[in-house]
Amino acid sequence: MLKNSEIYRLVNDYIGVSNGYLNGFSYTTHYEFYPYYCDLEINVGDYEPGTTREKFIRILEEATPIDQAKIIRGVFKKFPITSFDKNEQYIKQELYDEYQEIVTRLESFGRNRSSEFKNLIFAANGPKPEIVLIDATTNEIKIVKNEKYCLVYDRMLTETGLLWEHLVDWWRDREDLHEQERSTQRHELYKRLESSLEDNDPEKLLFYTYYRTFFEKLTERLPALIPQVYLHYDPYTQKYLKDHKRLPRQRMDFLLLLSHNRNIVIEIDGKQHYSENEQASPRLYAEMVEEDRRLKLAGYEIYRFGGYEFWNRDQAKEKIVNFFTNLFKLYSIT
Repeated sequence: MLKNSEIYRLVNDYIGVSNGYLNGFSYTTHYEFYPYYCDLEINVGDYEPGTTREKFIRILEEATPIDQAKIIRGVFKKFPITSFDKNEQYIKQELYDEYQEIVTRLESFGRNRSSEFKNLIFAANGPKPEIVLIDATTNEIKIVKNEKYCLVYDRMLTETGLLWEHLVDWWRDREDLHEQERSTQRHELYKRLESSLEDNDPEKLLFYTYYRTFFEKLTERLPALIPQVYLHYDPYTQKYLKDHKRLPRQRMDFLLLLSHNRNIVIEIDGKQHYSENEQASPRLYAEMVEEDRRLKLAGYEIYRFGGYEFWNRDQAKEKIVNFFTNLFKLYSIT
């Protein structure tokens, strides 16, 4: 997916904006732009109200990676380097070259991404699961030991991502809870997910505050906040490896799977993320930021809380609510 900074630089620095409107776009030519230049059937009227700039940004934000790449290519067809003043062409060329790499990334991401989110293993509340690769060509895996301690979501994702009510439906069917009230189904799933957080008070507070605050506001539109999601897997335990890490991060603290393949990782950084034996560790910090770069290039957005932010429980709750409120505003979740 395009980062917000990439969207705004394309709009403001390459196309250009005057008085809140996109340069070179009227309301009519904006409607014609997508089928003519991008080979896309997009109804701009679905994105009213707003200026041409606001609607263009909204369309680009909500597009799939493949469609984002098509829109960028369409921009360069409509506004070739030679269409700009000579004193601007050097800067435009630099942007053009940069966005060729971005287009390649988006097209690769779109081709490799399946509509089925493979191997969503999460919420382990016991010994580490032991996993084997059954078929490397399809990335099919099987949990051969400790499966009862973790959850595996095995359904197709829809265009809306993974919503809380979808997860409750899956849990109801998995546990055969059809005779129970919906509120009971939700409560039992919530308690099962919470159990994976063990005695981690900051993670428990974030988890509790999220569902306590936003379920009433969004109900069936609430994205599922998924705890303890396996990202990589090393078959050996830290004890066996004598505390030597071969993978920098095996689990995400929390994951949100939003619409249009927008994946949000949320991490709470205790001192183990950046220190060893109570001393700052440049090595651990470097491993963390390297892994962040890899995830971002794979299409994830990463947001971090510092463990120190949770010392004051009331202030932490306020920060959590403000964060998710602004996140949902950013992704038009209302």
